[in-house]
Amino acid sequence: MKFKALLLDLDGTLIDSAQNLMLSWSLTLSEQGINVKPEQIKPYVGLSPRVIISKFINDPSDELVERLKERRKYYFVKNIDKVKIYEDALELLVFAKQNGIKAALATSMGNDMLDEIIKHFELDKYLCCWVSAEDVKNPKPAPDVFLKALEKTKEEKDKALGVGDREYDILALNSANIKSALVVRDEYSFCKTAKPDYVVNKLSELIPLIQA
Repeated sequence: MKFKALLLDLDGTLIDSAQNLMLSWSLTLSEQGINVKPEQIKPYVGLSPRVIISKFINDPSDELVERLKERRKYYFVKNIDKVKIYEDALELLVFAKQNGIKAALATSMGNDMLDEIIKHFELDKYLCCWVSAEDVKNPKPAPDVFLKALEKTKEEKDKALGVGDREYDILALNSANIKSALVVRDEYSFCKTAKPDYVVNKLSELIPLIQA
């Protein structure tokens, strides 16, 4: 099958930002008197800020969520040089650009941090569009971000491939009835209740599939 659009998760899929995100949330929560080690954040990397905060603070107010997001952004941007783009991700993005395949981001990252990441890695050279959790009603594992990203590409579902590194990405894609690929990045890249259409160890392994 030849795909015309790639709907891409960001954290853990295109960029290796986990350590910075884990540290940023840990420092942010510590300011609230909540002692959370960075490793305790790892299972939730890639989920929306509200969902992450709710794992440690019961029923946080909108005001508190926004305040903690600002602090998290402060720490994240301060250490943004620790974030790396995966080589295989860049290979896939370059291939898509050179072959007229639309690449769109469908991420749980907030727009504030997303703008910083896109600027830092000059991702706008490769992407046709991007959608954050703040642009839709429901975050992953709801399908909203992937459906919105697909809408922005102006391509049909049967010509799109969604890619992520967590089960909630695959759950969202399954709900959207969009073909899915799981890239195995770490011990949390597995599916218990969802079945991806494809499983790869590197994003570059998708290139022959896209060309088929």
